[in-house]
Amino acid sequence: MKKVICIALAVSLACMFMLAGCGLFNNAKKLEAYEFGADSVPTINSVVGERKVYGVSSGKGTGGTYKEYSYESETVTEDLIAYLIEGLLENNWYALADFDLNSLPGTAQLAAESEDSGQIIIMDVTYEQDGYTIKLTKGEGTLTLH
Repeated sequence: MKKVICIALAVSLACMFMLAGCGLFNNAKKLEAYEFGADSVPTINSVVGERKVYGVSSGKGTGGTYKEYSYESETVTEDLIAYLIEGLLENNWYALADFDLNSLPGTAQLAAESEDSGQIIIMDVTYEQDGYTIKLTKGEGTLTLH
């Protein structure tokens, strides 16, 4: 009898976590902005339209507070050109290293000053043939341009 109750409890908990995860992904695909206190960064979905979110995480790392979102897309290069180049680089974001969105897989790194004095936001983007991950980290630092 105990075994049956334990199995039923385990199945119930697994279902609850799966449903919570689905809700988390549904909420992520509806986000209009990634929020970091006073800072607001447009989401990929708000710029290019709805993309399937298959991963969401957040927390504190060595570089500061981070949020990470993974998306599926059949138009990776087009999405990232619209989002990174036309959306962010033309609006007070800066590339920290050269990147080629036509060469898959690849990475890009951008940064912007935070609304909070003495802090910056760094965006790390990894992209492959069928999707991309956007990780934003807000931490101590300044942006020095040459």
